[in-house]
Amino acid sequence: MASPAPESPSETAETASSEPAKDPNLPSNEDIETFVTAIATSSSSDLNSAKELVLDNSQAAGYLAYYTHNVNAQIDAGLSNLVEPADVAEFENGFETCSTESGERFCTTYTDFEGKDGLITNFKVQDRDLADRLTVGSGETISGPDGSEIEFVAAYRNAYDTHLFVAYNLHSGASETDMPMVSYRGENGRQSQSEEDYGAWSLAPDSMSSYVSVFPGAELGGEAHLEIWTEDSFDITTVIMPTGGTE
Repeated sequence: MASPAPESPSETAETASSEPAKDPNLPSNEDIETFVTAIATSSSSDLNSAKELVLDNSQAAGYLAYYTHNVNAQIDAGLSNLVEPADVAEFENGFETCSTESGERFCTTYTDFEGKDGLITNFKVQDRDLADRLTVGSGETISGPDGSEIEFVAAYRNAYDTHLFVAYNLHSGASETDMPMVSYRGENGRQSQSEEDYGAWSLAPDSMSSYVSVFPGAELGGEAHLEIWTEDSFDITTVIMPTGGTE
């Protein structure tokens, strides 16, 4: 008598065996979407919550610190209500954010996410690596006039290679301090004036504001020259802020 044919494996078993095991180092798709959505909303609370999704001292953490600082500088300048939240859509190998400004549609892709212990460590913006476009400060401060202090936060070369964004904090000392005039000197000696600056226009004594200066065509690795005027000194003091970041 012939032996009965072996039972075929169930569909569930076939599906389970055909799906590769998830790499525990990679962040979940839900966490990646939450991270990108925080960038799209430009909400301070969303961005602060997103810190839990990135690995400390990683490229992703550096980008989030830069982006959060940029939002804070706009808030300090009174510009936070000028930008509408962007739309988020799943994109090949990542997500895409799109917004409309002056009737024109702008979209940015966030792809090729990397991770460690389930946290985000790196990704690409517009298919460009962060490592060659971002430097982050160490938290150290530089002394300015009348007890003021300057902290370099980050420098970011945008993915379109058009502008360099230099982010810093200014803490005023014992006297009122105006927003600095900022120029940038690249490693090749080329110097340019900022095209745009935002942050608080004037700081009361013992106050702090986030600032961003935007330089067209500038490259990473140079130094920013901040011309700082205070009410008590009646003079302009130039402070040089290296933007090379941490090693």
